[in-house]
Amino acid sequence: MKYGTPLQTENAKAISRLKWVREMRGFSQQSLADASGVNVRNIRAFECGQIDINRAYAITVYRLATALGCKVEELLNP
Repeated sequence: MKYGTPLQTENAKAISRLKWVREMRGFSQQSLADASGVNVRNIRAFECGQIDINRAYAITVYRLATALGCKVEELLNP
């Protein structure tokens, strides 16, 4: 399911697609970690840009996408 473009923060920086989809689906970081099997620290790091989700293991992004009910491509940053 497509959601359009991610929301903008006050600083006019786009929030990560992962965070945007996660929030639209009603997941907390911890509930997404539980559902996907991905460590909550990694989810936080992907969302704040400490780790580039585009360079993550494919299985990690697949697990997140499956838990969120979206396509892998929707989580990758342009």
